[in-house]
Amino acid sequence: MIRSGKRVLVSCFAPLLVLGVALQMSSQDRTSRLDPEFTTFWVKFKAAVVRNDKSAVADMTKLPFLLDSKELDRTGFIRRYNSLFTPKMRRCLARARPSRDQNSTEIFCGQQIFLFAKVGGVYKFTEIGVND
Repeated sequence: MIRSGKRVLVSCFAPLLVLGVALQMSSQDRTSRLDPEFTTFWVKFKAAVVRNDKSAVADMTKLPFLLDSKELDRTGFIRRYNSLFTPKMRRCLARARPSRDQNSTEIFCGQQIFLFAKVGGVYKFTEIGVND
């Protein structure tokens, strides 16, 4: 009876172990395939966010920037910067690990997703969305 219980236990946990390993490999694969150009961009973008350098972040953002169905020019983006990059968001971005998703790179910070993509051959911050 004990032996059959062990078999049931092993047969229940083995698929979970395989699934866990597969998810870990998938996660590692998503971060290991980052474009070296994006990595260079990310170091600069993250440093600008940590320094709270609104102008530098705006320079690395696709403008006009669509926010709440409104197109923000450079001045509008800088004006709204503090609502996008709160101290909590800046701390999160400082620790975040980018992951590749088809044609963009994404950063998850709580309920927000920060998206980055090439625009005119260079990486830019392109969008912020809701992590659902």
